Amino acid sequence: MDLFLQYLANGIVIGSAYVLVAIGLTLIFGILGVVNFAHGEFYMLGAYAGVLTVTLLGLPLIAALVVVIAFSAVLGVLAESLLHRALRERDMTSSIIASFGLAVALQNAALLTIGPRPMLLQTDLSMLAVEFGPVFLPLPRFLIPVAMVVLVGLLFGVLRYTWTGRSLRAMAQHRTVARLCGVRVERVAMVTFMVGAGLAGVSGFLMSSVLMVTPIIGNMIVLKAFTVVILGGMGDIMGAAVAGLLLGVVETMTSAYLTNGLRDIIGFVIVIAVLLFRPQGLFGKSVERS
Repeated sequence: MDLFLQYLANGIVIGSAYVLVAIGLTLIFGILGVVNFAHGEFYMLGAYAGVLTVTLLGLPLIAALVVVIAFSAVLGVLAESLLHRALRERDMTSSIIASFGLAVALQNAALLTIGPRPMLLQTDLSMLAVEFGPVFLPLPRFLIPVAMVVLVGLLFGVLRYTWTGRSLRAMAQHRTVARLCGVRVERVAMVTFMVGAGLAGVSGFLMSSVLMVTPIIGNMIVLKAFTVVILGGMGDIMGAAVAGLLLGVVETMTSAYLTNGLRDIIGFVIVIAVLLFRPQGLFGKSVERS
């Protein structure tokens, strides 16, 4: 039982990182209808921004987090101008191809400027730990689910109680009606990409003390994010949160009790089953199409 609880805690840590990336991805898709395959590169560049800020500039972690959020938000603005604003009058295929191109460009830019050597964030916090009975977590790992809960709570608060949040929800329901009601559609699109990229960048920064950061780390992360979004239901934020935690726990248990080679396979097997028997996702609502 002690080992099971430890594996469960490890799964929640990994799943919390999936949640942050997937919620940003589902926001962009649910509000703008953009399938962004460059979302993993937001995660990768956020991780690099945090590691380099701490190691080269010597800034504390809180200051580095602010830098990561600002840097990721700028990336989101640039991506919105490339993937949405310039292609919004065209079909979805154009934005998908553009997002693939942006992902490759960002990967190669990171490879040329930073290099292929893996990086890992190491600070004084890495020597501290948190214990809950038989569960032992280094402090950087413990902070990942804490940050996830705080950020997701703030996001729900913004969506529920602010004018910007109401504008985002109106855009998700019907863009034309939202525009007629006075919603500034262009600003909402920019904010959506900024929030999505910011969440992915923060996730990358938090995980940079757990997993090695490389220019191609975004490839697997974006696949995991799409897995979570499909499991939770396309455009469903709460579904993405639950599915992200579920995927992290399932992967960890698979690695612990079966074999590590099945860790990255099990999620895609579950996605295939969900698409076959419940295509709207585990928590999505069925939609009749004419």
